[in-house]
Amino acid sequence: MRAGRLRATAVLAVAVAAVFAVSGCTGIPDSGGVHAQPASSAPDDIDVILLPPGPVPDANQTQILNGFLQAAASPQNDYAVARSFLSTGFQKQWDPNAGVLIDAGQLSFTTQSDTAMSVSVTPQAEVDGMGDYVENSSTAAVTIPFQFTQEDGQWRINLANPGIILEQTRFNQVFSSHSLYFYDPTYTYLVPDVRWFPKDETTGTRVVKALLAGPTAWLGQGAVVTAFPDGTETSSVVVSSGKANVDLSNQVLTQTPEAQQRMQAQLDASLGSVASVAAVAITVNQALLAIPAGVAPVFAPRVDSKALVLQSGAFGYLSSSALVPIPTVSDKVQALAPLSVTSSSKVLAVGTATGVFAVQSGDNQPVLVDSRPGLLAPTLDPSGYVWTVPAGAPEAVQAYGSDGSVHPVAVDWDGASSIVSLDVSRDGTRALAFTLTDGAPRLIVAAIIRNSAGAPERLGDPVTLASGSGTPLDATWVDSSNVASLTVTSGGDDRVVLQEIGGMSSPLGIPTNGASLAGSNDVTGLWLLTSTGELQQQRGSGWQTTAKSVSLLATQT
Repeated sequence: MRAGRLRATAVLAVAVAAVFAVSGCTGIPDSGGVHAQPASSAPDDIDVILLPPGPVPDANQTQILNGFLQAAASPQNDYAVARSFLSTGFQKQWDPNAGVLIDAGQLSFTTQSDTAMSVSVTPQAEVDGMGDYVENSSTAAVTIPFQFTQEDGQWRINLANPGIILEQTRFNQVFSSHSLYFYDPTYTYLVPDVRWFPKDETTGTRVVKALLAGPTAWLGQGAVVTAFPDGTETSSVVVSSGKANVDLSNQVLTQTPEAQQRMQAQLDASLGSVASVAAVAITVNQALLAIPAGVAPVFAPRVDSKALVLQSGAFGYLSSSALVPIPTVSDKVQALAPLSVTSSSKVLAVGTATGVFAVQSGDNQPVLVDSRPGLLAPTLDPSGYVWTVPAGAPEAVQAYGSDGSVHPVAVDWDGASSIVSLDVSRDGTRALAFTLTDGAPRLIVAAIIRNSAGAPERLGDPVTLASGSGTPLDATWVDSSNVASLTVTSGGDDRVVLQEIGGMSSPLGIPTNGASLAGSNDVTGLWLLTSTGELQQQRGSGWQTTAKSVSLLATQT
């Protein structure tokens, strides 16, 4: 679990113990804009508005606690209904924004005395105060205390830990995910950092404040940067007629036009997930900051949607009618008798029985870049570095530059005994590794830290992601925010799990004889190759064969 994460024992147990009546819902916006409106009205970003009742006269402690737990699913007006269950002195002290425990739905209440009760919850995930979401691998229950007092003869809660907890279904109704965008160190790519915020009138402000606070801890170790100068703040984001006006502090005025263009791009991308925001304007002291158009960063890098395969001895893109070879490249790849291929616009990395080769188009001959035994399928980054690692030595990662330089990459896999796949993200900021640790699969993502020349130097602290159980077989980037993993149980059952980095995981059907995965541009384009040579894609709840006699599925970066 990442540093600084809100601990379960310090989070208020606020659970939805009963089903709310849905007393209102907003329609689909027809104007394309998010509108500034009174706090009591429903902003367009809210799909379902839960309006729980406040405390009833002469309610006992259990009724007050139940009402408070239910009211925590209504973030409108800064959780005004939930605060009505608190004593006058405690209402301003309680911080509902400190974090969320997402409960498995098995609540247990215990009364200690007239003025003390506790709630036992089983958290399956948690969100911290900055919107970071992490699934919980532990099934241990957590006991959360509450204390009560009487005011004017009425029971009220006067002590509770900060934060809330919601059952998963209710969490999905009340919260939504938003990608904050930071830059890679070259300012070429926008890199997503997924966060979760309540669906209320403050969503846009929460997004911008989190963006200004910087990336999540594991990305902030050096993998990404921001264009906003230190100390930049905002008081609020006001949305009117589809335009989000972001008022920033004076620091932005001292920045170059290029830096201001980059700030604008970060805001445009980050607020793009807030429903109905059609445009974003930066103001300083309410005065519009005129920013000239600049070079747009690469947003969500895409690859060819066709599968890149070796079929019946021929290498190329698989179309509906034929295999299309890559000019001046396919012949070279075929001649190497490839076991694996990773492709980019600059170079192809080809794994063979004798090592990994770098293959380029034109008259250049393949170059052997690593001859160590037992190498995994290589991976590539946008700078053209070829990454390699032996399956039995997961700590021995190396990156080879186009100039022939060799760069050992320091890693910390937390005791992994072997590794089955290593994949660099298309923006070059993150590495995805599927390892075997203490006999169990462990899917890891880590930040890539580079030296001043852009060469990979080390990986940051690993973050564990969700995967299936059993033996790890392969993992891949699905897009810039999602990854997929393939495992097989001892009984021979395959599992493919989709994991949003910073979000939730979900199963992707149950294939048979799965061997490898390769991402395309979204989850519908995910490719799976079986050990019998069938190329498959997910269709509904199953996997459909689209081609046969495929011996190799290449990864495109």
